[in-house]
Amino acid sequence: MNHVRLEQVQLPSGQMLVHDYIHNYGIVRDFYPYTPYEQASFEKRLTWLESHAVKHRDELADGLLAFNQEIGNHARAIENIEKLRRSDAYVTVAGQQAGVLTGPLYTIHKAITIIRLAAEQENRLGKPVVPVFWIAGEDHDYEEVNHVYIQTRDSQVKKVKLAAESEGRSSVSHLQMDTDDMQALVNEYFAEQIETEFTGEIKERLYRFADQSDTLTGFFARTMAWLLGEQGLVLMDAALPFVRRLEVPVFTQIIKQNAEMNEAVAKQGKKLEALGYHKQVETDATNAQFFLYREGERIGVTRLSDGTFRTRDGSETYTREELLILLEEQPERFSANVVTRPLMQEYLLPTLAFVGGPGEIAYWGLYAEYFQHMGYEMPPLIPRLSFSLLEGAVQKNMRKYELSVEDALLRLAEKREQFLIAQDTHHLEQKFADARESIRQLYEPLIQEATDIERGLQKLGEKNLEKVLEQVVYYEHKIQAAFIKQHEAALRQFDKVALSLFPLDKPQERVYNIFGYLNKYGMDWFREFASYPYEISPGHYAVSID
Repeated sequence: MNHVRLEQVQLPSGQMLVHDYIHNYGIVRDFYPYTPYEQASFEKRLTWLESHAVKHRDELADGLLAFNQEIGNHARAIENIEKLRRSDAYVTVAGQQAGVLTGPLYTIHKAITIIRLAAEQENRLGKPVVPVFWIAGEDHDYEEVNHVYIQTRDSQVKKVKLAAESEGRSSVSHLQMDTDDMQALVNEYFAEQIETEFTGEIKERLYRFADQSDTLTGFFARTMAWLLGEQGLVLMDAALPFVRRLEVPVFTQIIKQNAEMNEAVAKQGKKLEALGYHKQVETDATNAQFFLYREGERIGVTRLSDGTFRTRDGSETYTREELLILLEEQPERFSANVVTRPLMQEYLLPTLAFVGGPGEIAYWGLYAEYFQHMGYEMPPLIPRLSFSLLEGAVQKNMRKYELSVEDALLRLAEKREQFLIAQDTHHLEQKFADARESIRQLYEPLIQEATDIERGLQKLGEKNLEKVLEQVVYYEHKIQAAFIKQHEAALRQFDKVALSLFPLDKPQERVYNIFGYLNKYGMDWFREFASYPYEISPGHYAVSID
């Protein structure tokens, strides 16, 4: 790479289940049928896929082609869609909600992972492998996707949010958005950015995508296609009508085998908890595991003890047979939930591997048994690649204070404290501690002698000693404040490293957005970042931007 340099480090996983999946697979093999990262897993999965052929390839390709042409995806992505008509073509898949301006950085990281994994496995298996990004357009949590964070010019973290508000529980793909609101967000975002040679073109692109889109999903899809379509990334919106039509057989299974499915999920949940893991998804035996749309809103459904199904607001009740008729006549009214979405993916796509974040990998741990019960198999699950982008100013501060990548990512607060201690050549903390102890040793015998004279003088003496020590502490704090002020320029540089790598005390990739970096470094940098042949491994990549 001309513009970026890489260093791989190991970071601790916040999810114990995911940590054991990666490092202690034998403990969790009952929850995940494939060992992660091993080539034998992909070869075994390929054998399973060959004996469980996808029968709707042409309908799938036709639907993907129409959508990707509509969003202006790159010719290479269109070629990849055509490959999916072949009986020996497979996919790597990842999914995410349609966040404004593509949402947090990890959305881009997921896409890069499936692109890289597809290329790697196509080379190793000798079969076409296509990266497909599943836009979770059916999700109705608008508050999760309507904003983005930015590092401002005065070193603050600012939330930039769409002005439009969502009413009810409309899916993001069905929620109409005003072009002016989306363009206003673009303006607010870039108002906090320095003007560069890249700013004008980027804003012009985003204005155009906003003008062409009447939903946030459309805006998201066009933006992702522009950024990653030339890498062959295929976009798929789960809320598209052709998707719902193809999903009818799966919804039929879910309706008919609802009790057995819930029992299998509950069984896996108990096994997870027995091993001390947190159960990522809370569900119960009455959950029908799908939604029904009514007047644009997505309403949960429960299964009653008599086998009938009722919407959670109580307004609609169906027998199993009535629900199956509704499914045949109006499939667009049905929507999967967190438990059944993976099953839809498995049915729709010839999935060689699924790429997810730690939370996703953890909740898939509930699904192996119900997949098997329904006649499917969970694919290999690959944790997404994770990155920290180290800009030039961050690298400069790291060099100045002799911080390694591990120091910056794992023990920055500790290194900041060590720096302060090293500057304290007077050893003031110890001297004040010694002074307080000396005062106590001198004063306490006096209190004892006064008590011998008059017992009532003991409490007065102890209170007096406490006040003396309080004044010593007060003076110590004053000196400490002066000491810190003397070194505030250096501490600000530590804080800037922290602001870049851990905004809001979270990893960079969970807060910041790709457009802050595109604005500074341009598309040439991004193409190199996105197309680098990363090793698919559990390591964390520190990417130095030069």
